[in-house]
Amino acid sequence: MSGEAAKARDPAVNTADSGQAHRIVVGVDGSEGARRALEWAADQARLSGSLLEIVTASGESHVMAGPDAARATDEEDIDEASMRARRVVPEVATKIVDGAPASALIQESTGADLLVVGTRGRGGFTSLVLGSVSRRCVHQAHCPVVVVGAAFGDRRADEGPSRSTEAATTATAEKPHRIVVGVDGAPSSIAAAEWAATQAGLSGATLEALMTWEWPATYGWAPGAAEYDPRYDCEMVMEDALSPIRGRHPGIRIEALVEEGHPALHLVEASDGADLLVVGSHGDGELAGMLLGSVTEHCVAHARCPVVVVRDET
Repeated sequence: MSGEAAKARDPAVNTADSGQAHRIVVGVDGSEGARRALEWAADQARLSGSLLEIVTASGESHVMAGPDAARATDEEDIDEASMRARRVVPEVATKIVDGAPASALIQESTGADLLVVGTRGRGGFTSLVLGSVSRRCVHQAHCPVVVVGAAFGDRRADEGPSRSTEAATTATAEKPHRIVVGVDGAPSSIAAAEWAATQAGLSGATLEALMTWEWPATYGWAPGAAEYDPRYDCEMVMEDALSPIRGRHPGIRIEALVEEGHPALHLVEASDGADLLVVGSHGDGELAGMLLGSVTEHCVAHARCPVVVVRDET
């Protein structure tokens, strides 16, 4: 083990670093999904000037291995992840935690700016769209969660092999940036729009705020139905939601889009080619007792870009 790697895993070093104001936590386990999550998290840490904390955990993934073999695998995974990350961002801390990966990541998310996970790790059933670890993190983390799927890896592959930070920044600047956020007036969607606006300010992206409407399923004619205009109602809700955000972020371009149809389908379609899709944990009309709304679940599983899930902190 190199001296630098040993220092990076020193608990005292990690504890001190993790006390910084801006911290991004990413879970790694040696899988392809974790590699994609690490690449996204390192880019975001560079962009935001945050400490990148790389976490790996034993537990379920090593049930068939002895403790020595499991520890060696964890150290190999985290050393490789740290090496990759330091090519992009200078401030990196690492941590190996005994126990279940999901529980470890949820615990580390306390006080963090972001928790970043891949859609799937190296365990579980490969036929599932979303792994058990990423699903638990989206439901229970104490900060916004970013789920990075295969689409991000495909996009990075199109850009070519790893490059210097300067080259990557130049290439990225030449591409149009677009962040999509779902808005429906619910508190978590307002929080999502605020987060997305801050991110757009960091990355120079255009913010596309999308709201959808559907005709209510009714039978027969009802008084006043002729005057009912759901598109107009949505436009008013959208304007009320975006007006204060425009005031707080005057330097970014915000486009408001109102479409007829189901929100999950429109959001997934809009995610094609976007840098990020940002959604609230619950939409308007979701059951209050649910940890995650059905639209959000669908977007996390099927979006064509990384998805950020934001909760209303109140």
